Amino acid sequence: MILRPIACSFALGLTACVTAPPPTASETLAASMEGIFETAIGTEDAMRDRRVRIDPLGPGEWLYYQVNHRSDLSVYRQRILQLESLPDGRVQQTAWTFNDAAAHVDLWDAPEVLASLTMGNLSTGLEQGCAQVWIREEDGWSGIVDPDTCLIDSQRRGTQIRIGAESRLSVQSLALAERGFDLDGDQLWGTDPGDFYRLDRVE
Repeated sequence: MILRPIACSFALGLTACVTAPPPTASETLAASMEGIFETAIGTEDAMRDRRVRIDPLGPGEWLYYQVNHRSDLSVYRQRILQLESLPDGRVQQTAWTFNDAAAHVDLWDAPEVLASLTMGNLSTGLEQGCAQVWIREEDGWSGIVDPDTCLIDSQRRGTQIRIGAESRLSVQSLALAERGFDLDGDQLWGTDPGDFYRLDRVE
């Protein structure tokens, strides 16, 4: 039997106890996401993924997310992630980009900057239809960006392409896959179908 926290109030000689509501899906996912994941540190294949909870800037749960890579662990990607529970129990992840990314490196070491962060510092990352949707699994969570709905304008290729992504999050690890496709569905780049880049949780 699982016992949930109970809050009691003693006022006017009356005792009122209320069972605290269970965490929402977005709260549970955010707690699972927070931490450091890494692999192959010290090599050119190195990657470190760190996610830190921040004060909400809107509905749902929010995290600061930074990826460092290669042997020098240079910054590869920075985002602010917004997690919102959907009515069916899934969680929608919206990624926001920094207007001035260089000013927001390693923000876990700059709590005063994190505390002053506003939506004015951010822009939407990808087009509508490119949100990652997470589903709770027996051993954690799985997240998907659907290439059928995620179309972006590729400046490099001078045309629209489809973007697909998969993530697998557990207590032990974070597995990632990203792929690009042409409009006919032929894969242009990224990991092979079924393959993932695995990072172990170290914190």
